[in-house]
Amino acid sequence: MKASPRISDDEIIRREERLRDWFTEGQDEIMREIDGLDIGWGGSQRWATANMPEIHAGRHLDFACGYGTFLAQLGWRFPDVTLYGLNIDFTGPHACIRKLLGRAKVSVTLVQSDARSMPFSDLTFDSVSCFLGLQDMRIGFADEGVRRAVTEAIRVLKPRGCLILVDDFTFETLLALLSTECTKVVFKGEFTLDVKWCRRVAEAAIKLYSDGWITQARVDEPPHREVVYAETYKRMKEKMEQQFGAKGFYTPHGPIRMVVAEKTRGGTAMFEERKV
Repeated sequence: MKASPRISDDEIIRREERLRDWFTEGQDEIMREIDGLDIGWGGSQRWATANMPEIHAGRHLDFACGYGTFLAQLGWRFPDVTLYGLNIDFTGPHACIRKLLGRAKVSVTLVQSDARSMPFSDLTFDSVSCFLGLQDMRIGFADEGVRRAVTEAIRVLKPRGCLILVDDFTFETLLALLSTECTKVVFKGEFTLDVKWCRRVAEAAIKLYSDGWITQARVDEPPHREVVYAETYKRMKEKMEQQFGAKGFYTPHGPIRMVVAEKTRGGTAMFEERKV
């Protein structure tokens, strides 16, 4: 079957803007700026889908999919692929994922499960991705949780399929996760978010991010929550002040790094190694 034509970045930007308007409807100016980042992530989601291998057909899994904004990007860029999204829950902040994907007009099969123990048979997917989900797993389940999730991703991936990891980890950390005998790294790239927040937005954001850290860390007892919040807020505020001192604005994440690895066992390499 002939693949659907690939849409332009300009069209993807228009779709992002429409989805962002819906996602932040009714919020004040500061919250529209903060929550609006989730749609597109400062251009990094477009950059990631433009540089990952073509996935015109087959089944693709995006694990730790959160709100589903990267799934929307995958559906826009690769409309012929069959998408699956896996997340540990679809409640709380993630409860909007079905409405968001409906607004994006992207069809996805959602699976609620722990990425450290995926409910799929070996060799199920033609490609697998994770966009900024590893950092959340590290907060909640430490480095061992991240390693287990990546091991599971490799297990459910078919030979000659690609695993795409996108996060703010160092290349050294990302490559260490892929240092197995059955994977070959075929792409490494780095992207700086196109985000320049003023102090009012930055200060509101780090308060929200500190609350989010507590949720990801699964801190339940009120006294402990207060301690963890204070420590997290202090650390984020120091980084914020460093950025304002050096650049005069605040970029909340990044740079974003992407590593693509092919599962080589049982097949030959499909892509030449490259860097951007």
